[in-house]
Amino acid sequence: MKQLITVLLLGLSLAMASLGQSSAPRAELLNPKTVEAISADEFRQLIAHHRGKVVLVNFWATWCAPCIKEIPEIIRLQEKYKERGLRVIAVSMDEPEELEANVRPFVAKRFPSFVSYLCKESDHDKFASVIDPTWAEILPTNFLIDRDGKLKVTLTGGKSYEEFEAAITPLLP
Repeated sequence: MKQLITVLLLGLSLAMASLGQSSAPRAELLNPKTVEAISADEFRQLIAHHRGKVVLVNFWATWCAPCIKEIPEIIRLQEKYKERGLRVIAVSMDEPEELEANVRPFVAKRFPSFVSYLCKESDHDKFASVIDPTWAEILPTNFLIDRDGKLKVTLTGGKSYEEFEAAITPLLP
């Protein structure tokens, strides 16, 4: 009997907790004007919001030379294929306390048209597990998600425009 009551109370607690959560990401995450900090739960909502599109998720950092080298290629891909349904979600894996002092100024100066987020989770594995619980913590890592929200390809290390395009175009109409 005690187990039944415990299970019922746990179920009720979970149901009440989920009522307070929004299934849609907050507005500034849908159309960021600058680099926005994002939690794992918000990241999950953002990816779900783009279901029906092909999504390229790019994990990068300001200190990662291969990351910086591929950002112009990602921007170019986004421009070329956005009308066919490609969406890019770039996430800086720099430390959260670096947002104002380093990440926002870096993006504004080097890549002003690059829309990015900053992982605000101290546990990067928890954040990455939204897409891939086996993430090897390699930067850059790019996850290609199909229109059904399924991870199709993981590209690690710096990639060229041609390598990205070869992975993306088979998923686009």
